[in-house]
Amino acid sequence: MAGPRLKRKGRTSRTKGPVYWGTVIFATLAIGMVFALPTVLVIGMGLLPTFAALLVDVHPRKYAAWSVGLLNGSGLLPYLGQLWIKGHTLDGAFAVLSDVVAWLVVYSAAGAGWLIYMAMPTLGSVIIDIRSNSQIRRLKAEKQALIDEWGEAVAGESADG
Repeated sequence: MAGPRLKRKGRTSRTKGPVYWGTVIFATLAIGMVFALPTVLVIGMGLLPTFAALLVDVHPRKYAAWSVGLLNGSGLLPYLGQLWIKGHTLDGAFAVLSDVVAWLVVYSAAGAGWLIYMAMPTLGSVIIDIRSNSQIRRLKAEKQALIDEWGEAVAGESADG
């Protein structure tokens, strides 16, 4: 009889691969086109910046796609609500898609997502720099308090640091 089976490291199921997600997206679009064509049209056209961010973003966690997608979707939501309230027809979808202000709002929201994505590394480094400088000042003050209390001998070679 053969020995015990060794477990493979890493993923053993294929449920997270691109083929799986492609199948899920295709099935969702097919079902959506049958039952909710106006919504699929508006979402498909409105989320083009998000699809572009998905293609361009090379990071495994897709930070750009998350940033752009969430703000792009938030810009699209009022117009989807307008479509659903006014009857969910193809005429309503074409009315939303022909509205220049809707395009401006939806794509400006996506642009804001790109700006946030590009500004976060700089903002993060500024915050880290401020916190580290504050910690340095606090540690120097504690060191000086120890020198005042115990004398120069606790400072080692130099009291300046």
